[in-house]
Amino acid sequence: MQRKTVTVLIVVLALAACRKWAPDDLDYLSPRAVYNQKVFSPVMGRTTLYAQIFNTDNSSTPIQFKMTNVRYKTTGEPTTDLATPVEVLVWKQAYNGEEKSIAEIDAKRVVETHPAWEIRPNSGEFILWAAADNSVLREQPDSGYLFDVEASNSGGKNVYTDLAVMPYREQPYSPYEYDPVTGLQRANYPNPSDSSVYKLIYNNPGVQNVTDDETNLALRNDSIRVLFRRKGDGSSLTFKFMDKDSMAIDPAKFNRTAWDTLVHGFNRVTTKTEVRYDVAYPIPLVRYRTRYTNGDGSQAYVKFIWDRIGFGNIRETCSIDLNFSIFRKGDWEVIFFFQHNPRFRDE
Repeated sequence: MQRKTVTVLIVVLALAACRKWAPDDLDYLSPRAVYNQKVFSPVMGRTTLYAQIFNTDNSSTPIQFKMTNVRYKTTGEPTTDLATPVEVLVWKQAYNGEEKSIAEIDAKRVVETHPAWEIRPNSGEFILWAAADNSVLREQPDSGYLFDVEASNSGGKNVYTDLAVMPYREQPYSPYEYDPVTGLQRANYPNPSDSSVYKLIYNNPGVQNVTDDETNLALRNDSIRVLFRRKGDGSSLTFKFMDKDSMAIDPAKFNRTAWDTLVHGFNRVTTKTEVRYDVAYPIPLVRYRTRYTNGDGSQAYVKFIWDRIGFGNIRETCSIDLNFSIFRKGDWEVIFFFQHNPRFRDE
């Protein structure tokens, strides 16, 4: 009986030793693990993250990812464009919209250097950094780049070939009235077979209860054009209002506007022709709902309000509003151009 016990013990130890080196103890990398997306068309000038795009198919994690064989799509010629180092702002503390100065905002961000088009080594996610522009990467209508990705753990390696990145040209603000491929102003063509008949597309605000001062009719939103103009390399945002004769409308006429909380800006300066703020860019700084954004935090939201005594001695509240984003730092003007003058006076 003792001899049998010893024999069984030897067998158990031998099996345990074998198991230590058995393939079952290696990580598992499924041959069906796959990228759910293979073509990427980010807009240059904006930080864009492609998250949760790799299906592990129950593979062991972590998996290591590496981008290889980067080449131009048209010629197959190797290129280092995607690896071009760019300086980017990265948040180290959370933005909450309650910061009291640009210095307080800047203290939450640091400058780091990253590849223009980066693969995250532990997730396989891709990110295009905002500092990448047409001086770094080719933009559409160029066919862009192809690259491969190696995914590996101790259980093996998968290679995913012919992933593509085809960036759109920079669109420094939104809504953007220019075509992302041609750069030409977009237009409506009511008859697709006759390209000589078209109407250019402009940005228009929302309009609530505004009267045309000449016709007494409701002012339509397409009679107001919103123009974005970059005037310098600073870090400011200015709002202007122009009447149908291109004369400045005094911002004081928008007498119910909450100017101090209109945007997350500082050092407001108001004149008879404009309202200017010092701001940090981009606008909004992150996708996060604050008092300065729309409902999901994806865009800034501004509303310019005034009241007047209408017919029947009834007080009317009038307003125009706009959802927008600005991605490129600078001294920007947002100009509201009225093709028909709004009525500010009382009846």
